[in-house]
Amino acid sequence: MKQAGISKRWRIGVSVLGAIVASGTAFVLAEDLYVQPEHAEVREGPGRLFDVTGTVNKNSKVTVLERTDDGWIKIQTADGKQGYIFQKQLGTNPPAAPGPFNFNVTSDAEASNMGTAAAGKGLEPEAESYAKNKNYSKVNLDKVIAMNKAVKGRDWMQFCQDGKVGPAKGK
Repeated sequence: MKQAGISKRWRIGVSVLGAIVASGTAFVLAEDLYVQPEHAEVREGPGRLFDVTGTVNKNSKVTVLERTDDGWIKIQTADGKQGYIFQKQLGTNPPAAPGPFNFNVTSDAEASNMGTAAAGKGLEPEAESYAKNKNYSKVNLDKVIAMNKAVKGRDWMQFCQDGKVGPAKGK
């Protein structure tokens, strides 16, 4: 008799699991990561066009809540704040203490992020020189930078979703 009860519970469990899998619901196991640079910006959404809502310091432990296809991770800090950090700023272990063999190497992704941040402030002298050598109009480049400042965050994501472009392309 007891064996039939176990069998019935097992069938119910399998049925529930099957219903969850069929509905497309995914299980996400809590994962802790650590901030690698001196400070990491926490943004209100998954992208550099979203406003910064705070920062977390090097070695801070954060809990992963969600991952996007384009490298952003929704996190929760120890004090319960939530936001998005780019995955390259997080690691599975705290960064090593300073030492003779530890030095910073900037990755392509970090360089790209730094370039995007600089673009938000206007053209740097080197970029202005490059644009001039390539016969790009500084006036037009300044207009692009101004537009980048004007359309951000939720407005940008809505634009992408409505037009099925950028991060929403193919969805």
